Amino acid sequence: MDIAFAFPLNQLYLWVGSAFLSLTIITMGLRALERYRKRRLDAFVDFQLAPRLLSGVGARHRRPLLWLTVFGFAFMALALAQPHWGKSWNQLTRRSHDIIVCLDVSESMLAKNPLPNRLERAKQKIGSIVDRAFGDRFGLVAFSGAAELMCPLTLDHGYYRTVLAAVNADSISLEGTDIAAALEVAMGIFQDQDAEAGQSSRGSRAILVISDGEQVSGDAIEAARLASAYARVYVIGVGDPRGTQITYRNRFVQGVQLSAEDRNHLSILDETTLRRLAEQGGGGYIRSQPDNSDVDEIFELIQQLFAKDVSGDIRRQLVNRFQWPLAAAFACFAGEGVWLVILPWVRIWRERRRARGGEEAEYA
Repeated sequence: MDIAFAFPLNQLYLWVGSAFLSLTIITMGLRALERYRKRRLDAFVDFQLAPRLLSGVGARHRRPLLWLTVFGFAFMALALAQPHWGKSWNQLTRRSHDIIVCLDVSESMLAKNPLPNRLERAKQKIGSIVDRAFGDRFGLVAFSGAAELMCPLTLDHGYYRTVLAAVNADSISLEGTDIAAALEVAMGIFQDQDAEAGQSSRGSRAILVISDGEQVSGDAIEAARLASAYARVYVIGVGDPRGTQITYRNRFVQGVQLSAEDRNHLSILDETTLRRLAEQGGGGYIRSQPDNSDVDEIFELIQQLFAKDVSGDIRRQLVNRFQWPLAAAFACFAGEGVWLVILPWVRIWRERRRARGGEEAEYA
């Protein structure tokens, strides 16, 4: 039979050691109190008179109180460890946020600043966020000159990572940077959710735009304002405000043929546009950093949103049986009270038995 506990294996050893040490201290303390009681009784009552006065409440009759106390604390420690055994089918429910990542896959994201390039750095940042937000649902929208939903909202982070790894600069055929189109796709997903649920869950949603903001087409600022009715819009800017020289592979951007001079381009991180985008979206803007300080900031902002219950997969899991040792602990402590009530009756019974035995001896 499979048995597991709420603690990881390394913590379980520490817990068992702590519980054993605590029970040992409790046992020694109770025995010391019993010896102290005996010394006080010996000082107060003549040793020849004590057996008659304390008949039925001697150390032998009080010993069950010690073991009931020790076993009661032992069962409480076992209940706190939350033993699991026996399996049942359960639907997983988590406290979750809905996060749609809008990832810029335009050719300017292939600029090698930061290394290896902006797109790969952006995907690394997304992966770091997913690592931390293990209970959140993620969706992925890729955009350049158009936008397309690559992964719907899901709790399956493994599948999400697979889709994210497959996204590249060729995922969208139309070149450009149409953030407005990406925000419209994200809005459409949240609108469908509200229509299905009959209520808005804006407080638990976020749209995370990751882009260099260069050559934005469409009215991205207005789209961000409209999207703020369904979710908060956060932006991570990837790139260098001083610019990086790149050569476009595609000769057409938004259907317009580029000249040889235009294909050699200084790609600049447009923080002004991205900041306005975040302001209109009710979120915040953060520039990508070499370390993960930007991920820390974004994660903290997302965790400030309200979380909602989300039902996930149905899985066969071990059942938490903490109620059983907890009931046993209550039974032990209740047994102490019962035994204290019984002790006087034990004394009376023993006295009557002794008296009856004396009468029979005298009659004989």
